[in-house]
Amino acid sequence: MRTLVLAVLLMPFVLLGQSDTLSAKYQRKAIYSASGSFTDLDNWNAGGENSSNVSFLIRENWVKKGSSFTTVHLLEGNYGLSRQAGTLTKNADRLEFTTTLTGSPKVTEWNLSSQFNVKTQLAPGYAKGDTARIPISNFGAPIYGQFSFGVGNNSWENWQLFLSPMAGKSTTVLNQDLRDKAAFGVDTGATWRLEAGAKITLNYTEQFSEAFSINAKTDIFYNYWGPISATDFMLDIIALYKIKEAFSINAHLQIIRDIDQIDAWQRRSVLGVGLAYTIK
Repeated sequence: MRTLVLAVLLMPFVLLGQSDTLSAKYQRKAIYSASGSFTDLDNWNAGGENSSNVSFLIRENWVKKGSSFTTVHLLEGNYGLSRQAGTLTKNADRLEFTTTLTGSPKVTEWNLSSQFNVKTQLAPGYAKGDTARIPISNFGAPIYGQFSFGVGNNSWENWQLFLSPMAGKSTTVLNQDLRDKAAFGVDTGATWRLEAGAKITLNYTEQFSEAFSINAKTDIFYNYWGPISATDFMLDIIALYKIKEAFSINAHLQIIRDIDQIDAWQRRSVLGVGLAYTIK
């Protein structure tokens, strides 16, 4: 019997784009990536199953420093798919936009600041091992919105910090089935939920060398009417290492704590190696 083994544990191929445009008042940095892996087995005695994974990432960061205000826009998106044993499901789904406006008459001091943030998912998601294909998330389910007022500091070269004692968070669930299940902390049958609390946002970007850079973001939200243990936490780290002119390594780590989603720490890590391009 003929045995065919095709195992491409990949060249996780990655298409990465990073641009960095700087003028006296305006700075833009962007990362685009697509990484994937594929394994095909036929009569493979060692065992295992056919599998494939693909992950897409976009991160656009605009910073404009004026005489009166500093404006920071951050657009983030990532989407991942996995296929194993003939079942296709997503393993990542996020589209998020954040705008932070900070007064900057003196860049060495803290200034009044406000922030707006909206985040959602785009496609149905399913629990691990669910063969009935019952969605646990869907388009517009949930949609998170936040508006905060506090103080910010953009005087550091690589860090941007925002602190707010007055923060509002809304959770909207557009899917009727998920509303009926009281998903994402909304009351049974309700469309949305509103919380009031405090928020911290910390952004970090540094180009350590021509080859290596890190971009990171941390968000913390505490509901004044909830226990400390229910504090929302999100950490997102992207590391890029350029091996050659058109070849790079991409590492992406996400850590989430949100008991309205699941009462446990969530973690997702992706490593991609492949093609890259940089525009300066």
